[in-house]
Amino acid sequence: MEAEKLPQLFCGLLLILLGAFMPRIFHESVFPVLKYYRLSLAEESIHLITSAGLLVTMNILRAVPHYVGVYWVADSLNLRRGKKRIALFDAALILILLLLTYRLIEAINQIHYDFGLPAFLMAAIILLYDLLDYNYVSLFKRTLFILTSLMAVQFLDIMPAASFLPVGRGELSRYIKTAATVLEIEQQLNVLALVGFVTLTLISLMLFILIRDENGLREISSLREANARMRMETYASEIQNRTFREMQYLVHDLKSPLSVIRTLEGVLRIQEESETPEKKELFDRMEKATDQMSNRISQLLTPDRKEAFTVRELLHDVMQQISIEAYAPYVSTRSEIDDDVLYANQMLLSRSLVNLIQNAVQAVPEDRTPEIVLGACREDGQIVLSVTDNGIGVTRQQQENIWKHGYSGKNSSGMGLAFVKMAVERSGGQIRMQSRWQEGTEISLVLPGEGKEEIDGER
Repeated sequence: MEAEKLPQLFCGLLLILLGAFMPRIFHESVFPVLKYYRLSLAEESIHLITSAGLLVTMNILRAVPHYVGVYWVADSLNLRRGKKRIALFDAALILILLLLTYRLIEAINQIHYDFGLPAFLMAAIILLYDLLDYNYVSLFKRTLFILTSLMAVQFLDIMPAASFLPVGRGELSRYIKTAATVLEIEQQLNVLALVGFVTLTLISLMLFILIRDENGLREISSLREANARMRMETYASEIQNRTFREMQYLVHDLKSPLSVIRTLEGVLRIQEESETPEKKELFDRMEKATDQMSNRISQLLTPDRKEAFTVRELLHDVMQQISIEAYAPYVSTRSEIDDDVLYANQMLLSRSLVNLIQNAVQAVPEDRTPEIVLGACREDGQIVLSVTDNGIGVTRQQQENIWKHGYSGKNSSGMGLAFVKMAVERSGGQIRMQSRWQEGTEISLVLPGEGKEEIDGER
């Protein structure tokens, strides 16, 4: 059963329970059916019409809660084959629930409810709903149609001409129809019941037409939304593919000059007949920087590419990237696991930590000196990289939204923290946040660690 159907199920059960006590609320002292029945026999026959009208009204008021309750319970306990409801199951469930409800009413009030046309009519309506798939219309409107149909059937209880139908088999109904024959007002009672039955049937028919039209419009609207989503997904996929191709071209263009630099560096090494230690160091640094740049470009192209690197190398990379920023003096590192190894995309992780540091600095008020700590430790076999600040903190509502694309509280693009979330998920990790208002925030990236001894085998 769907979670959103639980309140409907509970309301339905409460309505069934209320319906079981309705005969104690609407009884002879409220609707004096027998009083007017006796008056019709002793004085004027017209009192029989009044007695019949009171009986129909009382039966409707008694029946409404448990009929609505049974329908709501059956609708919430739906059984599906694919996306379609199994109509026969729903119809059978209605009949079983009504039978149990009748027995409950009989046990509480010692009143026998005849299992007749109203029960089968309700099962037939449920079959119709399911076969036509009228599930786009609200529960209230579907319930209203069922009620008007059942109210129409109640008029057949007092209709002598409908005695051959499985309706009106209750004690009071039989008394009234027999008295109408004795008093020779059978025709008048038939006309009265027919007018009520036809009026409510026409109302039910109009409601059914409205439900059918609304269901069709909602179904068309749903299909349009689904088509729109498919078009958007196709468009996004095309954009992604095009972006990937453009990145390939960009990487190729960026790597070409690096290849030239690396070649020239090798030529210069060869041309130097007597290479001094100072020149060798310069050549080595040039070679290392070129290799690092080439590696970063490759990681940019393939964000799923992973490699082994130590926590020390990652923190050094982050501190090197922020070294030119004005806030760099306010950022310190605290690591207990410098030699521990991560197996991930180093570029994505380093950029994630840089983004977190930048956000941490922006969270510190102007009247407060920033204190940003970039930390690393182990917890339960996992590596935890954290950025702690002394800023204003993050509200509970902001914590639910800051990782979404486009969300920003600082008039920025809203992409920084969304990038962090993407990078951590690609690395097989998760994000934790602890924040106290006006005291600061700690954001931790919990990642799987590889151990100290495995780095040599990965490189």
